[in-house]
Formats: sequence, structure tokens, C-alpha cells
Amino acid sequence: MHILFVLDAWGLVGGTERHAAVVIPALQERGHRVSVLCTEDRHPDLGSVGVIEVPALGRGWLAREERGELSRRVKEARPDVILVSILHNADAYRVLLESAPLVRFVHDHRLYCPGMNKVLESGDVCRRPMGGECLERYWRHGGCIGFKPAMHRDRIGEPMRAVLAQQRELELVQRSTHVLTNSHFMRGELLQVGFHPDRTSVLPLFTLSNTAAQPPAPLDPATAAFVAAADPLLFTPARLTLPDKGVDFLLTALAHVRAPFRAVVSGEGPHRAWLEAKRHEDRVADRVHFSGWVAAGAIETLYARSAVVICPSVWSEPFGLVGLEAGAHEKPVVAFDVGGIAEWLSDGVNGFLVPRKDTRAMAAAVDRLLADPALAARLGANGRRLAAERFPPERHVERLEEVLRRAAGGAAPLR
Repeated sequence: MHILFVLDAWGLVGGTERHAAVVIPALQERGHRVSVLCTEDRHPDLGSVGVIEVPALGRGWLAREERGELSRRVKEARPDVILVSILHNADAYRVLLESAPLVRFVHDHRLYCPGMNKVLESGDVCRRPMGGECLERYWRHGGCIGFKPAMHRDRIGEPMRAVLAQQRELELVQRSTHVLTNSHFMRGELLQVGFHPDRTSVLPLFTLSNTAAQPPAPLDPATAAFVAAADPLLFTPARLTLPDKGVDFLLTALAHVRAPFRAVVSGEGPHRAWLEAKRHEDRVADRVHFSGWVAAGAIETLYARSAVVICPSVWSEPFGLVGLEAGAHEKPVVAFDVGGIAEWLSDGVNGFLVPRKDTRAMAAAVDRLLADPALAARLGANGRRLAAERFPPERHVERLEEVLRRAAGGAAPLR
């Protein structure tokens, strides 16, 4: 079977690209031919695949001649099935739908939320489907976090055009042969906006953390010096964006933790300066270190050194891969109960699940784990067992292969 894998960049860029870097070689090992259609080829050393590089895919539209050229190149490749991981170009999507059976993997909320993260300006989670209410909220109530008048010069036509264009894209994706997503929570979101239940199924993520495929690596000197202290290490890998990743709530929670600790937050983003200032306001500056962006090997080292992993996301986290990574290292997790988190975090089994934005409850859960190393070890061991039993990489690849094969053959995937 020849599979055309569509994503933004062919290279180790972000989570979806790293997923592709694992899945594509696995499909090749099973005897399939895989080609990549992407906006940018970053020439990774990830084995041999044919690459179709089309920079225009990075736009939301294609000119007529670009549509014709894309159609020609895809038809020349002669794929049996197309797997779209990332594509926000409606014209390109239409071309692909006409070229071969198409399977779409929906990773997050961007397909059906003009603000991209389903978070209102108040910081509350939006629970309404995309449509007229988005525009009413925009004009009458200032919009939402990612879709508000301050983002547009033309406050009449531009927001309406944006919502209509996104609705057209959504309708195209609904025509896919099959749609996959990473959690039952996300499947429910897709059904709410009109996806057919028989053509929409869950394919949970997996991790290669704490395996030979992801070896540990040294930390930068500043981070290494910080974690060398004897106090237990709390670790949070997160983009420094607000309000979705909740690092501001993490800092508030840490101010209430009574036990000695050191905390490392790994990630970069536009709100770093504000968060570093808040660290001082919350009087935890001497105990919280922002490491900035950290490569995968150093992340492995931080997981290994940690006593507790904290996931403070306050948006509807689609899945939350951090939970599987922590489990692979036998570390308990404390997280807010949002989105798909509860599909890998069972309260009192492999960590503690606390109410959204309840920083006191988060602090109490961290204190409980720091005060009882035997409990932390038991919950961490449960996390490793859960990750191995429920989310093995082999099962992910086998299920993906099955969906692709049945789509290529014109059969509905088994539920």
C-alpha cells in the first residue's frame, strides 16, 4: 500500500511532526511505501521517503494554477490512501479528496474553533459549537481569547469571512473517508460539530519516552545547577502561553505547597516575561526555574530526576501526552481535570486529578505525594503499567494501518 502522509513540515519540529517521524518508519517496516506531502522539507535523518514539497500549502488557499500543479503531483505519486495530519488549506484539501481515499487525524480544536483553543475571554471553557454564536460573542462581548476585535483591522467583514472560511474547511474534512482523533473527549467534540459517528474513531497517542529511541541528554548548566539541590524536583513541560497551558495557575499552586521543593518549567512562549514576574509576586522565584525550550534528550533527564510531574492545563486538553511520558518514567502526575486528561489519569491510581483552576487542591495533592514517597512510587509504577498496557506504540500503528488499509479498499474501519 502506498500512503501519502500530509503534514506541515517533514522534520522534528513539534508533536505532530514527531508523531510522523515514528509512525512513518513503522509503516515502512510493515512493507508499505510512504511518501510525504509537506509545506517545508527540513531534511531530517529519518530514513528514505519521497517528499513532495509545496510551500503554498502554508496558506489558506491556492491559486488555480497551484491547484492544478498539486493535483498533477499527487496523481503522479499514485497513492492508495492519503493520511492528513496537518493541513489548513481548503483548496488543497479539496484536491486531495478528489485524488484518493483520505483519512484525517484531528489533533486539536483548530478545525472547529476560530479561536483555536475553545477558551473564552473570561478564561472559561467554551462548550458551544462554532457558528453564529462565535460572531455574536465577537461583536457583543469582545470575542474569545483567540478570536477578538483587537486581532482584526476590519471588524465587520474580516471575522465573518474567517468563520465562513473555517466552516467551509470543516465541511470538507467531514467528507473524509474516515476521521481519527486522539481521545474520546475529542471524538465527542467532533460529533458535536457534525461528524458522522460511524466514520469518526479514537486512536490514542503513545510515547517512546524512557526507551532507547529517546535517550537522556545533559541539561544546560543553569538548569543542571538548579536541579542539583537536594529538594524534591517538580517538573512541568509546557508552552508558555496563556491561558491554555495554565502555568500561571501552577505558580499560584506552588505558592501554597508546604513541603520543600524545586520546580522546573520547560518551554518557551510569548508570556515568559509575565510568568517570570509572577514568580516573584508569588514569592517562589528562588524555587521555580524557567529553563526555556529544552531538547527531547534533556526532557528525558528532567523526567528521570523529578519526584512529581504537574500538568496545569486549564483549556480542554485534547489528550495530554505528558501523562504517558511521566508514566514511562514511573512518575505520578497531578493535573486539572480538563479535556482528555482523565483518559490516562485516574485519581488516586497514577496520580491526582483535581478540579479545574483549583490551585489549593493542586498544592494539597503535591504535598501529599512529597510527604509520602512510598505512595508516589506506587502511583508512578501504576502509571508505567497503564501506559504500557493501554497505550503501546505497536497497537497505535496496527490500528492506524487497519484504518488506512480499509479506507484504501473502500471498506468502513472496524469500530
